[in-house]
Amino acid sequence: MDQIQRPEFETVLTTLHQSFSGDRGVGRAFWEKGLIERVESHALTPHRLKEACGLVRSYEWAEHYVLEAPDLHEAWSRSLEVLTATNNLLAWASELGLIYSRSTSAD
Repeated sequence: MDQIQRPEFETVLTTLHQSFSGDRGVGRAFWEKGLIERVESHALTPHRLKEACGLVRSYEWAEHYVLEAPDLHEAWSRSLEVLTATNNLLAWASELGLIYSRSTSAD
């Protein structure tokens, strides 16, 4: 993680990093599988989801968005926006058949 420029946001950024781009972070699917470009360029992708692609294009973009917040409350709100956008994009990519979830059963 890059050097934190706003120490009061350290907890927010640490949480975002772990949830979004850590070893098991949901954002990694976008970068490792090129899903951002595939979702963004798909003809059926709604405009609001194309805009969300810009927000989660990389961890650095998301971090910058959070760091631009005027205060800690807004930083938390922006962090939640990033995670919500990520979940919405993953769901949309699944709907488009670009990804699928593997489920295992104990049967």
